[in-house]
Amino acid sequence: MRRSLKYLGLATVLAAIACPGYAQDLPSPDIPALIQAEEINFDENLGIVVAKGNVEITQEDRVLQADSVSYNMRSDVVNASGNVRLVEPSGEIIFAEFVEVTGDLREAFIRDIRILMTDRSRLAGANGQRTEGNFTEVNKGVFSPCELCRDDPTRPPLWQLKAGRVIHDQEDQTIRYHDAWLEIYGVPVAYTPYFQHPDPTVRRKTGFLAPTFGRSGRLGVTVQTPFFWEISPDRDLTISPIFTTAESAVFVGTYREAFRNGELELTTSATVADREEKVGDVDRNVFRGHVDGTGRFDIDDTWRMGFDVNRASDDTYLRVYKFPGGGDLTSRLYAEGFRGRNYLSVNNFVYQGLQDGDDDGETPIVSPLIDYNFLSQPMFWDSTFSLDTNVLALTRTDGRDSNRLSVEGGWRLPFTGPLGDRYEVNALVTTDGYWVNGNDPNSDEVNPSTDTKDYFTGRVVPRLALNWRYPFVQANPGFSQIVEPIAQVVLAPEGGNPRKIPDEDSIDFEFDDTNLFSLNRFPGIDRVDPGQRVDYGLKWSITGNDGSYGTAFVGQSYRFQEVDQEDLFPEDSGVEDQLSDIVGRVELRPREFLDLTYRFRADKDTFSLKRSEISASVGPQAFNFNATYTFIDDFDSGEEIIDQREELRVRVNSKIGRYWSIFGEHRRDIERDEALSWEAGVTYEDECITIRGAFERSFFNDRDVEQEDAFFVNVSFKHLGGIGGGN
Repeated sequence: MRRSLKYLGLATVLAAIACPGYAQDLPSPDIPALIQAEEINFDENLGIVVAKGNVEITQEDRVLQADSVSYNMRSDVVNASGNVRLVEPSGEIIFAEFVEVTGDLREAFIRDIRILMTDRSRLAGANGQRTEGNFTEVNKGVFSPCELCRDDPTRPPLWQLKAGRVIHDQEDQTIRYHDAWLEIYGVPVAYTPYFQHPDPTVRRKTGFLAPTFGRSGRLGVTVQTPFFWEISPDRDLTISPIFTTAESAVFVGTYREAFRNGELELTTSATVADREEKVGDVDRNVFRGHVDGTGRFDIDDTWRMGFDVNRASDDTYLRVYKFPGGGDLTSRLYAEGFRGRNYLSVNNFVYQGLQDGDDDGETPIVSPLIDYNFLSQPMFWDSTFSLDTNVLALTRTDGRDSNRLSVEGGWRLPFTGPLGDRYEVNALVTTDGYWVNGNDPNSDEVNPSTDTKDYFTGRVVPRLALNWRYPFVQANPGFSQIVEPIAQVVLAPEGGNPRKIPDEDSIDFEFDDTNLFSLNRFPGIDRVDPGQRVDYGLKWSITGNDGSYGTAFVGQSYRFQEVDQEDLFPEDSGVEDQLSDIVGRVELRPREFLDLTYRFRADKDTFSLKRSEISASVGPQAFNFNATYTFIDDFDSGEEIIDQREELRVRVNSKIGRYWSIFGEHRRDIERDEALSWEAGVTYEDECITIRGAFERSFFNDRDVEQEDAFFVNVSFKHLGGIGGGN
């Protein structure tokens, strides 16, 4: 008798007090069970307790509810009938009309079993057995995560698995099927004698993932079959070999590990295949592969470090095998620290160009690149002091090397005039030292064929700037607007860019509204904006009470000295003359779901457009239209003459129903009147399945990368995985 009381001791307690409709929590922690019911009867001769009416039995973390429950104290068996619910510690709920369960609720026989899992997936069957408090075996089972039709719950769901026997192992978090059929809308489409998948509580589990199929003119038919290995809770490995009919198989692996202070992810691939160097020139059976990895680690509250590694065996490999990263590749090793208003970073860069004309010997290696930035707390008159230090060591295997030490000290003083106008004084002094090897000062080539020299050079460049702006604010019924003229005077010495200082980080110069008021409008340190100039512009903004707004800006710059454009600013840069081109932008949001942006640079004499960029976003999620138009006139980038470009990109996204969405995108070269790419697709996604289909057309050619049409279809069944294919 004492053992029975240990499992369901409250039965005897309630029988002793023999009071129908009475429910009471156990006062002693030694009695782990609780019974609540509207009526309780006890047959002392038979040793049977019968509870009726809203019966609830709690045993540890399990709860059994039913209309009627009888407990045989001699056999330690509980029979429950009528609206039976067994709530598991995991949150699973088992429904039935009749349950026979042991006193500790760990062993059970269940008739007309229905299981609602934690993610609302359903498992049902004719009957089931519960063993060891862990295994639930269902005979003639049906599993589906799909919601039932509200109008007709008897209607088959979108998809379901039917099996002669289904076993749910809660400890292993696995659902196993024997003699299983996959049905789509009640129609059998696939059979397997054995199948298993993780239950809804699983996020990661060892096993095969769904394969992906494809076809291309270069590789033939391709099949990728991933296998996921959960090495430990903090580490996993995915092996995803690609099998092709036209080339050798490709090994692909991704390793991930989470640490207490960071994370690591590394993907690599390798194969032996043919590589087309140029038209008609093919290297047979050469090694091809790539590595792509990241690591991020927090050392303490101040310091962190990390790396990015991106390398490929050759410049077309990633595009041929559809790996991400078709542009230039950058590998980086870095450390950085943050403390108050101080910032220090140490970077090391290695680059790999993926264009046909790239020369690896002339590609720079940057190690190290050190930046230290300090900004003081506000001092007298709310002024602040700044200090920026830069150390660069740039080397090449073929070509010049450049080593640099740059120190810039600055002082900033903001103040407000008596009329409400705003002023800001900036004083900067930049000191740069260069140690250069293998350079010809009279050539811009990084690997000149002329005589080269090794030397030291440097410069000191002071700059002083006064910025003024005066906002005029007007409040009106329904809207307010601000008109703000802006002007800036910059004083700096002429020159400052001797030919002996090589340009490594300021080649890509672009003049626009974002850097009009920058003291140095070059993107790097190697070149400085010389002489005295005045920058001026007008900004207007309007804001409506309904949330609408609009802004517009137009500006220009005038330099008081002429600058030798051959030595500094490229032709058609917009600032090659004393009076610059006109730059501006317009941003409008007149109403919800309508955003317009226009940026431009216009010729100062003819007002003809040199650059234009128009972007528009129209519509809500149900139908969203995005368009970007870009126009760039002929210009000299500093390295080559770029012909006029005019391009249009249009994209449409539409959610046409609760589950359906479509998209389409087209890029077109208007100048050449030819398409660059286009794609379209459709997606169906509900609570249990995702289907995606897309068609892409690419017009890109580069040796063994050919223009192609591609069609992709991916079907993903919740919990089961997905399958995809393309052509």
